Amino acid sequence: MSKAIELFHQDGHTAGIFYCSECRIVHRTKEEAEFCHGERVCACGKKIETIHSRQSKCGDCDDAEWKEKERQKEAKRFEKAKKIAEAEYTGDHVFCGDQYYESVEDAIDQYLEGQEPEYVWACRTHGIPTIDLEYCTTNIIDNMWEDADYSDLNGVEELEAALAAFNKANESIQLWEPDYSTAILVAQGVR
Repeated sequence: MSKAIELFHQDGHTAGIFYCSECRIVHRTKEEAEFCHGERVCACGKKIETIHSRQSKCGDCDDAEWKEKERQKEAKRFEKAKKIAEAEYTGDHVFCGDQYYESVEDAIDQYLEGQEPEYVWACRTHGIPTIDLEYCTTNIIDNMWEDADYSDLNGVEELEAALAAFNKANESIQLWEPDYSTAILVAQGVR
C-alpha cells in the first residue's frame, strides 16, 4: 500500500505535492513521501544511502547522471569551437581533462596508445590580478566610523607605492585558462 497521499486544492485540482500517510510530513514529490518512513530505493534497485530528503538516486546513478551532463556540456563546447590542427597552434599551454600541459604531445603522452583524446583545448594566457589601493582599504574603511575615508588613514601614499611595486614585481607571472573557443585536433596514430 502506498504511503504517499496527494494533496488537492479545494477546487479539486492537484496541488502537486504529497504527504506521508504515517507521519503526515509534506514532500515535494511522490517518491519522497513514499520513502519517508522506509528504506529509500533508487530506480535501479540499489538502496539510497544518503539521509538528504531530496536525494532520489543512489550514488552510482547520481554520479552517472553528473558524468552524462558533463559529457553533454563538453560535446556542446566542442561543437561550437573552432577546430585547428596541432601544427597551427602557437600557444604556450593546452588543457586536457582537468590539467594544463606545455604541449599537445605532453597532454596525450598521459594516455595509453589507442586511448588518446580526439582533441585538447587551447589556452589563454593572462597575468595575475593586480591589487589596488581601494581593494586594500575598503574593508578597513567599512569597519571604521560612518563617514570615514582615505584621508582618515595614515601611510596611504606609502601603501600605494608598495602596491605599485608589488604589481610591477609580479608582471611576469602568467596564468592559463582553457579557451573553449578553440579545440586542437589530435592526429591519431602518429605518435
